[in-house]
Amino acid sequence: MRPPPQAPAPFPWWEEGVRSTGPLILYSAFTGALAGLLVALLNRFLRALAEPLGLLFGYLPPEAPGEGGLLQAFTGPLLWPLALLLPPLFALTSLVGAGQGLAALLRAAREGHPPPRLAHPRAVLGGVLQLALYSPMGREGPFGVLGLWLGSALDRRFPRVGGGLAFAGLAAGLGAALHAPVAGALLATEILYPSLLLEARALTPALIGALSGFAVYGALFGYTPLLPFRVEVGLEAIPLGLLTGLLAAALTTLWTEGGRFLEGRLRPLAFPLRHALLGLALALALLLLPEALGGGLGWVAIATTPLLPPSSLFLLLLAKLLLLLLAQGVRAYGAPYTPALVLGGLLGALLADLSGPLALPPDALALAGGAAALAGVARAPFAALALSAEWGGYAALPLVLPAVLLAYALTPAQEESPREARATPEAPPSETPPQSEPPLPAPEADGSSGTPPG
Repeated sequence: MRPPPQAPAPFPWWEEGVRSTGPLILYSAFTGALAGLLVALLNRFLRALAEPLGLLFGYLPPEAPGEGGLLQAFTGPLLWPLALLLPPLFALTSLVGAGQGLAALLRAAREGHPPPRLAHPRAVLGGVLQLALYSPMGREGPFGVLGLWLGSALDRRFPRVGGGLAFAGLAAGLGAALHAPVAGALLATEILYPSLLLEARALTPALIGALSGFAVYGALFGYTPLLPFRVEVGLEAIPLGLLTGLLAAALTTLWTEGGRFLEGRLRPLAFPLRHALLGLALALALLLLPEALGGGLGWVAIATTPLLPPSSLFLLLLAKLLLLLLAQGVRAYGAPYTPALVLGGLLGALLADLSGPLALPPDALALAGGAAALAGVARAPFAALALSAEWGGYAALPLVLPAVLLAYALTPAQEESPREARATPEAPPSETPPQSEPPLPAPEADGSSGTPPG
């Protein structure tokens, strides 16, 4: 007797999704954990390189509280001409890198174009060398490139997973750099999908990869937020949050648009000469205002204490802005996310000193300013909100939410001309993530061996 025919499954796409979820979770967790380990080793290498160089030049910038506290050292160069070694060193590091940073490699992955040979390792090495030489750009640049490189390689090695491991590796690198895995996962997705179009198929491996990557990375460098602010504000903080967002939007617009203007003026110069200009500016800062050198998150923590008067804080903010304008103009290696947090954090701390009877605690305004600046520069409001929650707690939302939304709405998106859509060593890309192209299609489980988008 023939068995009765079985009714078709009401949701065949659901069954297919369930079958592919298990391998995707396992491979994403493996990718994230391996990326976290590699990023931790890269951070060890960066520290081992930065310490002797800092002793040579006479200045070691303060570390963020989440990674080593606020220790710094400044003796000045034994002989002031030593500072003039920075321009030729930056010219040499510009040749080590491929002229392509995180933004260009993400764009190549989005468009399905394989990057040039050795572009990933050269981008990692060039970024680390410049960071060790006091570059004001963010370490999430080489960290993210390393995770993206690993994830893309595993996508090609295991095509039946259906793609998405590149998202896991990228998110692990970003989450480790920020000590905020959820924010890293959201950031990895938002910089690829403009206009707040989050793709679930990308977000899933990104979240898993970022969490497993930070679990490994944190075992070596701690799980404490880079800036462990515990903020508690009420609804009365909303007006000051709106003001913070407005000022952060103005500051980040000045940085990004000014950097683009300067880039156009410096384009006729050879790429090594442009980077030598940045080295010269850093040499002058080493002799005149060494506090402006390096990443700057440690100085944000100091700015929330009474140690820095408003005049010194304003001078530090201005110096960081000028260095970042030049770094953007010469297309320095690294990424703009930590610099955005630094600029916004210093702005918030300064606002706390100047806002009189309406003042909130400096750490609250520093957190709101940093999150607002990140949302504007990266076009990533969800990541900025998640970062503020991971660093300061959800009690900061009445202040942070209006600041982030207003900064995101008022900061113009960075659009690049078609001529700049492909990066070459002679015309390297901006590190600001592209936001003007159509969104990436979701990775398909087609069993192909190509690298999936992202």
